[in-house]
Amino acid sequence: MLTRMDIPVTAAPWLVLGVVLGTLLLLAALGVLALRRGRARPEEPPAAAPSSSGLGQDDLPAFLEFPPGSVRAPAVPADGWAALSSPAAPPPAHDSPREPSGSTRVLMAMAVTALLLVGAAAAVATARIPGADDPGDRDGTRAPVRTTEAPDPATVSARLTFGGVVLQRHPVGVTVAYPRVRATVAGNRAAAEVELATFNCLSGEAPENPVAAGCTRSVTEHGELTTPDLEVVTDGTELRFSGRFTTFRRPNGTPAVATGRVYELMVRAAPRDGRAGVGPEPATGLFQVGDDRVGTTADEPNTITYGG
Repeated sequence: MLTRMDIPVTAAPWLVLGVVLGTLLLLAALGVLALRRGRARPEEPPAAAPSSSGLGQDDLPAFLEFPPGSVRAPAVPADGWAALSSPAAPPPAHDSPREPSGSTRVLMAMAVTALLLVGAAAAVATARIPGADDPGDRDGTRAPVRTTEAPDPATVSARLTFGGVVLQRHPVGVTVAYPRVRATVAGNRAAAEVELATFNCLSGEAPENPVAAGCTRSVTEHGELTTPDLEVVTDGTELRFSGRFTTFRRPNGTPAVATGRVYELMVRAAPRDGRAGVGPEPATGLFQVGDDRVGTTADEPNTITYGG
């Protein structure tokens, strides 16, 4: 069902066609009127040419032979016989072909222009109106459009959240971290930021829930790295980067404070379904520090974006 906004869009081509047809009818009426006026106007006969004799013509011919008051003898035909029939009718005058007048040329040009306008209006009227046949627009909801545009492999970004991983092992217990990673690759430039929320646990491995396992909360460390120190590899749909991250703390209200610790980190990210699209895609990944590694967690969204 068409809405108020759809009616003008749907009727616009037909309105244009109606205006053009009205203009064509008006031009045709003007052309017929002009032709009728041209036929009703009589042609004026050509003016008589002046005599070539000029002033030398005699105003009183045969004045001396026949003075006023005398009787002139009847003229005798040259052949000696009197004409018994009426003089022959003059041959009919044949109208010479005339070239089209200026008004005829104007009418022809107007007719050609009108035909061109009608063709253009018909093309517009028969063109498909975008969204007119979209079933999603009839009930007020637009159907999702699936893009076929190829992703740009040179521009990739990822946001990942991982489970617990062991950062350091102590004689008693371990220091574990729950990383968050953000990375962006644009052409030959890349940057990565790592956030490590650390806990001290008495167990030998990183628990799934450090608070429930009785671990003690420690500081949150941050690390940032850019190219060329950050090594980036894109293999198909997978993004992989690695490097040595020097960490620091960010106390509230004070400048960053270095921790003095450096971690050799490697991160992998790829679409969950293995196919790269345009825009954010659900992602899966792997975080590795030393010999310990961990995958992404399902507690928070993990995304990878190609082309933006």
